[in-house]
Amino acid sequence: SNPYIIIFAIFAGITVSSCIKKPVYPSEPVIAYKDFLRYGNPSDPDSVELVGSFTDNEGDIGLVQEDTHGIFNSGNFFMIYFYWDTTGGIGRWSPYDLTPTTPEIDTLKIYYRVPIVLQEGEKSEPMKGLIYVKQKAPISPKKKFMYKVYMYDRATHKSNTIDTPPIEF
Repeated sequence: SNPYIIIFAIFAGITVSSCIKKPVYPSEPVIAYKDFLRYGNPSDPDSVELVGSFTDNEGDIGLVQEDTHGIFNSGNFFMIYFYWDTTGGIGRWSPYDLTPTTPEIDTLKIYYRVPIVLQEGEKSEPMKGLIYVKQKAPISPKKKFMYKVYMYDRATHKSNTIDTPPIEF
């Protein structure tokens, strides 16, 4: 075997790997809707899963189970339920009031704790990926609904808020 070919191959590998630039994302997570999966009977599923994508420049996505301080008390990924309200003949998205007899609207919210991606002490780096939020039984008091979704990274940067497309059962 020719030592010059081996040296050239090593040099070429180093050159190519040093030319690959890491992506640069905003420090705030950026999320996007990908899919809504139904398991079992599509019109009456036994479980569902919301799929979203994310990017984050530092990769500080996810929480350990013990991390329950401040805004992370219930999790770091939030889905707020809205239903298609046709009251009065005009269709509009309305929050679902869990206790309609009280003056405050306390809409149905689903909290999710995204598992930690980079462990404490690991070097931060730009990251992108998918988040799957599974619900054992779909929460759908109405037949047509959607979610407003947002999340926080560990530095408490809030993501953009997205609307899912309408979901119908």
